[in-house]
Amino acid sequence: MTVDGVVEGFVPQKEIVYNGLLPYCDRLDREAAELLAEIKANLSRAVLLRELWPGVAFWSRKLFSFLKLYGRRFSKEDHILFINLLYELVTLPNLEPHMMCSYARLLIQLLKKKELLSRDDLQLPWRPLYELYERLIYSKTEHLGLVWFPNSVDHILKALIKSCRLYFPASSTKEMLDEWRPLLCVFDVVMQKAISNMELFLPTIMPPEEHSQGFQLWFDELMNLWMSVQNQPTWEGHLVNLFARLANDNIGYVDWTPYIPTIFTRILRSLNLPVGVSQMVAPRYLINSYDIGYLVLWITALLGGPGNPAQKELTCLFNSIASFFHPSNHGRWQSRLMRLLQRLPASVVRRVHRERYAGSSWITLVPECQKLTDADLQEFTRSLTGAALLAMFSKTGSTDAAYALQNLALLTPQLVIPPVLEKTYAAMETLTEPHTLTATLSCMIGMARSLVSPDNRYPEGRAHVLPLLMGSLPGVDPNDFSKCMITFQFITTFTTLVPLVDCSSAPFRQMDLTEVKPEQISNISAD
Repeated sequence: MTVDGVVEGFVPQKEIVYNGLLPYCDRLDREAAELLAEIKANLSRAVLLRELWPGVAFWSRKLFSFLKLYGRRFSKEDHILFINLLYELVTLPNLEPHMMCSYARLLIQLLKKKELLSRDDLQLPWRPLYELYERLIYSKTEHLGLVWFPNSVDHILKALIKSCRLYFPASSTKEMLDEWRPLLCVFDVVMQKAISNMELFLPTIMPPEEHSQGFQLWFDELMNLWMSVQNQPTWEGHLVNLFARLANDNIGYVDWTPYIPTIFTRILRSLNLPVGVSQMVAPRYLINSYDIGYLVLWITALLGGPGNPAQKELTCLFNSIASFFHPSNHGRWQSRLMRLLQRLPASVVRRVHRERYAGSSWITLVPECQKLTDADLQEFTRSLTGAALLAMFSKTGSTDAAYALQNLALLTPQLVIPPVLEKTYAAMETLTEPHTLTATLSCMIGMARSLVSPDNRYPEGRAHVLPLLMGSLPGVDPNDFSKCMITFQFITTFTTLVPLVDCSSAPFRQMDLTEVKPEQISNISAD
């Protein structure tokens, strides 16, 4: 039975909730159902007729447009069928590269929301994708000019593999190791290919009962290899990326404790900081730095647990590099340090959200004993606050420090906001240091929501709103454009977060008002 073209009992995978706010939302269900039926009929007909061009290409683009307009407004069965069909199309032998890229983009969109489909719902074979990767990335004819690939094929294919590896069968890990383990020779350049393939293909998200068929087959071997090699080979970065992904996907299921001191020592070495009186740096052939994004992911996953040993090492790490955040220090190392400072608090915020607020999902949850506690977050904040306060006045600008302080304030506002407020009030009282005022206002803008939040973790924060707004008025100076703009942004941010009402009659209606009575004033304004 259908109602307005929609099958009764139909449960969509994931709709775009904002479509319900449109003035013509009552017609969208019928239009989406008609368009989906048309896409399914014509796409299947084109595949049966083997009309890749223009039939399959045209209707696959229609499906891509459907995803943009209506989201995943189809059933789970249709979702699985679409993915299987597109996977078969992508892995067709001798398919033109630009058509493969088109199908791959659509398949990435279909696989994007991994919480919608579990490994029990969908499984994809890994070998056709690996053969496609070998054929395109390690082509023997492209460099001779005999075949042409789009510039984006490398990026799209790797993104596709990252989306598909979640659904590789449990037996795929052993098959991959049988394929690439013979290539693991530290004296041969083929080692680079083997490790990069492992980083790209090895699945790491599995239920605990499948861990014996997953990372446990290779973890000890590859970790011992990484620990034993000290000359920073080119493939070491790929190995670090694989370990970081494994740690993030299996928090509490991998024992990193014996390796934590070595991990942080290698991280410090990879920052390539100048050492010694003569400012010695690592030779050119040793500057194989780790990817900061994966380093942050790895550090975040190591935090927590009994004794929290990773936090002790992280505190020592930032104590040792704190002087490099000083505004008087400037060099080629600064951009990496600022990225580390910016991304680490954001990554911890994402982990806290995952552990405390994320919705239910088929993906394995973090064990209770491994979750970050409030004490862990306070210790983490203390270890980074000193570096962030120094980086506020960096020569490259305060943007990275402001982003770091914003996320630290979300975690523990009572520890982060007071020192920044102290610096802000001091900067407002002097007119001879505009850079200091600009930097502190930039950081306060990022922390504004935590300052005025009513969750009582920093209740006295709201009392600072009026003094801050009054103190910022001298910053409206047309002779200093940057200071003027940051002041306007500061005022706009606070007036957006704080409702402005006329409370001039409050003293006559409430005789017991103190300096701060937000609940009574809000009641008066409501009346």
